[in-house]
Amino acid sequence: MASSTARHAAANRSALIRSCLFGALANLLVAGSALYGLPLQDALWTDAGDGGLLLLVAIALGLFALHALLDFARTRELARLVPAGGASAWFERIWMPDAAWAPVHIAVLVMVHPLPGALALAGVAAAAAMIAVGATGAPASPADGSAFGRQGGAGSFGCADSFLAGLRFCETVYQVLVVGLAAALLLRGTLQPAQFVAASLIGVAAMRAATQAAANWHRGRQVTAGLTPAADLF
Repeated sequence: MASSTARHAAANRSALIRSCLFGALANLLVAGSALYGLPLQDALWTDAGDGGLLLLVAIALGLFALHALLDFARTRELARLVPAGGASAWFERIWMPDAAWAPVHIAVLVMVHPLPGALALAGVAAAAAMIAVGATGAPASPADGSAFGRQGGAGSFGCADSFLAGLRFCETVYQVLVVGLAAALLLRGTLQPAQFVAASLIGVAAMRAATQAAANWHRGRQVTAGLTPAADLF
């Protein structure tokens, strides 16, 4: 039994390290857009003529695809975690790597423009408030046992669970607000096109990191309490 727990702990440690690596690459790709966005825009505007905007869009789509692949690899590694004996403690701390990136994105966003940064801070504070409220009570069992719950239970935000549904709503509303604010600043000439892309990406990433951390914290509590299978965590 002890050797099995040790093996699970070692496997969990390796999976967590790989997931943190993939997560770091994905987050650095987004946060770095504030640094390489403007030079890239200037180079395309100067050398590509009328095709500069199309090239910028194509590069942005490529970055989106790369980010999606990195995020998929990260999620796949997290899905390898096994709650067994002492190894269950990993699930209680799995939210920390995501939470650590939220202030990084906010700091970079403030450097791009203070208004989207303030909006990001408000969104992350809302997610933190949901965690604080949720921590006051015992873990609630989700409706995964029903046919409806199983149909809606794919992924952290697809579960028939009031906490996760609230996170999804907050994240959706926030994404609309942050992109709308960046678009308004672009129309007013306050942001350049590359800055608009960077502000939108980083703003969405900041809230995504906060809501993913909150979701993983919530589902980790359910796994360690035996209320939901580990396979449904991510």
